[in-house]
Amino acid sequence: MTSTTARDRRPLTALATANYLSWIGNTMTLVAVPLYVLDISSSATQAGAAGFANALPMIVAGLAGGVIADRVGPKRTSVVADLAAAACMAAVPLLHGTVGLALPALMALLFLRTLADAPGAAARLALLPRVTARAQVRPETANSLFASAQRVAFVVGPPAAALMAGLTGPTAVLYVDAATFLASALLIMMVPDGGSVRQADAAREAAARPGLRREVTEGVRYILRTPVLAAIISVVVCTNFLDDALTPVVLPVYSRELLGGERAVGLLLAANGIGAVVGSFAYAPASRRLLANRWATFVGCFALICAARLAMVAEPGLWIMLAVSFAIGLASGPVNPLVTGVVERSTPPDMLGRVWGAVMAMAFAAAPVGIFATGWLAQNIGLRTTLGIFGGLYVVLICYLVLNRPLRGLARPAGTETPAQEDAATAR
Repeated sequence: MTSTTARDRRPLTALATANYLSWIGNTMTLVAVPLYVLDISSSATQAGAAGFANALPMIVAGLAGGVIADRVGPKRTSVVADLAAAACMAAVPLLHGTVGLALPALMALLFLRTLADAPGAAARLALLPRVTARAQVRPETANSLFASAQRVAFVVGPPAAALMAGLTGPTAVLYVDAATFLASALLIMMVPDGGSVRQADAAREAAARPGLRREVTEGVRYILRTPVLAAIISVVVCTNFLDDALTPVVLPVYSRELLGGERAVGLLLAANGIGAVVGSFAYAPASRRLLANRWATFVGCFALICAARLAMVAEPGLWIMLAVSFAIGLASGPVNPLVTGVVERSTPPDMLGRVWGAVMAMAFAAAPVGIFATGWLAQNIGLRTTLGIFGGLYVVLICYLVLNRPLRGLARPAGTETPAQEDAATAR
């Protein structure tokens, strides 16, 4: 059967590029903001407070941002969010260089910047199925390309920010971050909004609906009522709790206590980042045959991560740890594009913003709790015992993946049946 519409890959290219720019800007900010605060105050406490203000709004903003994307349209939401975030980031060095910028004002700007950025991220995810269909490419290919942005950004962004800060000072990095948001907004403007009369009427009706709080909870309720989504998102939340402490806590402490110092941290982080990039990009071609069984892929990725995490308990040397770190990154690479595909196929288009907002909020909420718990456990019972506990929790998680009936429904290759049939199969 031939398509009746011409293939147009420009919107997908624009959306993917905007997503890469936004993620790279975000990861540069993770380095630039603490360096900027230390540069103007020499206070580690103030640097930590600024980082906290930068991350705090992600949970609330993700939930509300998804509703906004569904009400006013994902394209408009993404453009306005990027422009607002760009203005907040540019205001930091501008105010500091003119009238001065007190710490409370800095924290307020960082808070507002993240408050604006989160709806933009949910809106870009809501736009993805539309531009994928227009480009006439496999959803797995588009999802892999889109989800790889986060992996690439964490490899490119922090070193670039540190290098730029060392050469020109952290102020220049903040301007670059603002520029990435501005460029992202301009690129999203090139994406068709599908603004048919019917869609415009639907958007007006959505905007007229009362009860923002009720709509915020709709995304969460939809996930809980859809068995495959409830199962897959619960796994993502658990693994965020277990894994998000790897970079800021586990690898630095492991390097200092067992590998002879902080110099090994950079090598381990590089190995992990490169593995994640390779895994993300490899998923698209591998999903045709080797990784066509999504359930086996999901289980296999987390089984490999589990084995690698348990291997760390044995305290191997640097070279084996580099392989372990690479394996963790490699196995984590296919997870995001796979989850993206499941959410897209299991969610009505008019609810994608709310569902993605709920997914992001739940994922972000688990990460800081896991980081704190890992740090506390490593300090009080030792790193090796902590790794053993987390490895054991991973074994329990693998058993859940194997036994969960809705997840086993993902064994069918994507695209072999309609979303409704998939939902019915996974709900049994």
